[in-house]
Amino acid sequence: MKRPLFHFLGGMIFPVVYYFIARGIVLRIMAVLLFLVLLFELVRAKYPLFNEWAWRNFRGFFKENEKKTVTGMPYFIGGILVTVIFFDKPIAITALCFLTFGDVTAAIIGKKIGRYKIFPPRSVEGSVAFFVIAVLVGFILKQYFFPANLTVTAILVSAFIAAVVETLPIALDDNLTIPIIAGSVLHFLR
Repeated sequence: MKRPLFHFLGGMIFPVVYYFIARGIVLRIMAVLLFLVLLFELVRAKYPLFNEWAWRNFRGFFKENEKKTVTGMPYFIGGILVTVIFFDKPIAITALCFLTFGDVTAAIIGKKIGRYKIFPPRSVEGSVAFFVIAVLVGFILKQYFFPANLTVTAILVSAFIAAVVETLPIALDDNLTIPIIAGSVLHFLR
């Protein structure tokens, strides 16, 4: 549960901060964070002792298959950075909230009650949970924060496509693809 909680808390910081501060500041913060995360990954790859230390001390934050590969963090930070670069504030924040709330919900529901596997470890229950939470988040953002920028159709379609992207076994990490694809759909359907 450490990883989903970390993903949720980390993911919530960026949309909330972006809501209150200027885009340029967010871009600089994300660029620095991406540099630091890439440096961390490079040091892990080059120095096995450091990798062992990181694995021991941060094990709950890594997936088992990330011990010898790149973690999801560069993709997560990169997804946020690209989303903020290419989309206006309401679209970027909505897409990032889809990632934050939807991905965490899908992981928790999929692990706890996911019986019908689509692409293991992905489950129907996790995918449905992603969609439902993304729609709820979209409607809350539309109602209270961005009424002029989001339509019901855009929310429903982008939430569905984001849930599909989260479910499919594609080569790119979903931390990168979800906000970019959801943001693109929201942008074109608003």
